[in-house]
Amino acid sequence: MDKVINLADIEFKDEIVKLPVFDNEQSSLTLISFKKGSKRALHVDKKDEVAQIIKGKAKVTIGDKNYILNENKMIIMPALIPHGLEALEDTIMLLLRPKHTHNNENNLNI
Repeated sequence: MDKVINLADIEFKDEIVKLPVFDNEQSSLTLISFKKGSKRALHVDKKDEVAQIIKGKAKVTIGDKNYILNENKMIIMPALIPHGLEALEDTIMLLLRPKHTHNNENNLNI
């Protein structure tokens, strides 16, 4: 299915807004907008994930290291290492994830 997404149409209404681009049996790709100051708490995933900042600026924490990412920067968040994000500006991020489901009870995404 063809799909064109205009990034200019993405609004920063809430703290975090997710817009699925695709989701199939192998992986998912999601555009996520973060209002300045919003945070994604530290959490752990069983598989590597890749995040790319499309617009804005964010502090990404992986383990005990912080990375400041701005437009067109990409980072790999390794499996089984706590990671999180804080939007330093209104930010749009592209998140590529291998297929897994969330289990919020133990803060481990499987």
